Amino acid sequence: MNYKIPIIDLEPWLAGDRHRRLELCQQLREVCHKVGFFYVINHGIPQPVSDSYLALIKDFFALPASIKADIDKQRSPQFRGWEQLGSELTNNEIDYREQIDIGVERDAIADPDPYYMALVGPNQWPPEASLPGFRNTVSDYFSRLSGLSRQILRMMSLALGLDELHIEQVFGENPSPYLKLIRYPQTLEGGQGVGVHKDSGFLTLLLQDESPGLEAQANDDSWHPVDPVPGSLVVNTGELLQLVTQNYFIATPHRVINKAGGERYSSAFFYSPDLNTILEPLPLGSDLVDQVRASKRHRSEGLMASRSEMAAGIGGMASRVRPDVFGEKYWQRWVRSYPDIARKFYPGLTD
Repeated sequence: MNYKIPIIDLEPWLAGDRHRRLELCQQLREVCHKVGFFYVINHGIPQPVSDSYLALIKDFFALPASIKADIDKQRSPQFRGWEQLGSELTNNEIDYREQIDIGVERDAIADPDPYYMALVGPNQWPPEASLPGFRNTVSDYFSRLSGLSRQILRMMSLALGLDELHIEQVFGENPSPYLKLIRYPQTLEGGQGVGVHKDSGFLTLLLQDESPGLEAQANDDSWHPVDPVPGSLVVNTGELLQLVTQNYFIATPHRVINKAGGERYSSAFFYSPDLNTILEPLPLGSDLVDQVRASKRHRSEGLMASRSEMAAGIGGMASRVRPDVFGEKYWQRWVRSYPDIARKFYPGLTD
């Protein structure tokens, strides 16, 4: 099968040419409907900024284990901070990667209600003396990716025949993006860097170093490389964008297996809405809805199963649960991946 990850040049969008913008949105609509993965180039983040950020990621993972252990994710009720190799699960299988997760910096809520508001809180940062500039550099890149994500969501709104700001307005006042900085050693024989999954939010932006390893799954279940393209970011649609577009946009399964012979570094940014955002279907035109109904592939696209569903024998992509509020799905994502932390801080709320 001829399977190719498309490249979308954002220069016409950022330049503000209305005619070329609309042409670009039509291209984006087809890509998100049929593939769910694409590269963006000329995206507005200067290459020296990305290069410096990627170099700092490598510096972080080179810190002594004792410094990283002081910000271990096991200390965080919000699932923030560093984790050693083998700490995360995907589909109940151990992922072989080291990482640090960073979200929006906020004060924790003393008596969270609903329960998922417990995910609001502070990050864990290495001491400034141990890695000067790390927090400022990461926060700056976080902000740049947030801005770029909003631009892509505006393109998606127009692509779906909606007002340009429609999806942004759905996101609410306090979006819930988070950033994952990742080191992949050589994947163990028969293992996974990260297992087959769909991203749980709306939109993912990925910065890769020069090492391959990311793969996307095509309609025929074959696997295809999403190799680094200089100057690009990889973008893929998440489960909830699939959900609210009534399966018109698809969330494509993907995985990482590092066989490159060295270490692989990347940074994944997940852009998602306010925890209290109600997940109502977007008001799509009947032509788009009819396309979904006519496609067996689109009609049958599922979501990642919860821990309780997996325990009951439901496959990793065949969830029957359709969350009403984003916070429910966000909670499920963390509990599924880190059951030990969930049990530690939230006994009784681990399904």
